[in-house]
Amino acid sequence: MSATEYIFIGGSYRTGTDLLRNTLNASPNIAICGETHFLGNPTTAAYMWRNIQNKADDTHDTAAGWGRLSPASRQQLAQVGDISTDTGLKKVVDYLYDDAANVERAFWQWLPQHVERDVFLDKMLASDRSYRSLFSLMMRLYAQDKPIKGEKTPAHIHYVPTLLEWFPNAKFIHMFRDPRAIFLSQKKKKSNSGRVSASHRLLRQSEPVYELYMSTSIIAQWLRVAQLHAYYQQRYPNNYYLLRFEDLVSAPQEQLKRLCDFLGIAYTDALLDADVVNSSFVQSGKVSGFDKSVADRWRNHIKPSTNKWFIFWCEKYLKQFEYQV
Repeated sequence: MSATEYIFIGGSYRTGTDLLRNTLNASPNIAICGETHFLGNPTTAAYMWRNIQNKADDTHDTAAGWGRLSPASRQQLAQVGDISTDTGLKKVVDYLYDDAANVERAFWQWLPQHVERDVFLDKMLASDRSYRSLFSLMMRLYAQDKPIKGEKTPAHIHYVPTLLEWFPNAKFIHMFRDPRAIFLSQKKKKSNSGRVSASHRLLRQSEPVYELYMSTSIIAQWLRVAQLHAYYQQRYPNNYYLLRFEDLVSAPQEQLKRLCDFLGIAYTDALLDADVVNSSFVQSGKVSGFDKSVADRWRNHIKPSTNKWFIFWCEKYLKQFEYQV
């Protein structure tokens, strides 16, 4: 098998994707950039529809409404200009450099701060002007001299077929976690955040309604990625890897050695020095990211009725992925 050139990290939100990205970036050979949402960002309605269809997602799907249910940075850029033309490409580059704050994704804000506009434009002009080339270029620019490039967007778990079509030698790491832990982590984050929609703020006024809304959304998302696992595992045995968050924080050295074997890279103890990143319960950088107590912390906070709600919908997959019911 050819050497790994790209690593992608995805999964449900609040599953440790940031932690894994920072961990792998400690390697002298890996540079994984932050979230771009380049291919799509499905809504709850999209998750429910795909659960019913029980099929893999890809960006070639033209089913009515799917694009509207899965808004992507790529779609947003396409509305700005046609990158296959010089004029359209320049419009897109100007947008990225002059209105980066409107994109609201970590990488798109990083780009104009670290790469000269003319450098980016010249490299795109010299490419085949495809969105694959744009995606590849941004990862190469972020990686600089590191040989293995990559990107971390949780929602890209839904676009593994497209990613592996574009980058056949890539590896995709699917971060997975108990949905009840995801729920409590997301609830705590959203409850303390001012960056939510007006409808979300309205829902927060009623605790029962808020819990029902949040839990149902997470259940739909979690069932969808659990469903996709079997498909990816069978279709991409050499390119797809599932890693449970609970296993990573409980036995980091063992899990990282296995992961490095899969990636075809050398393991180093430097990978164990990751700090907590984007945790809803612990302030970033205060303790090691590999704290086994976080795996079961949700048990002390979840309401019995909410736990039963999750078990009702998720029992089959909870058992399959060896979570307690």
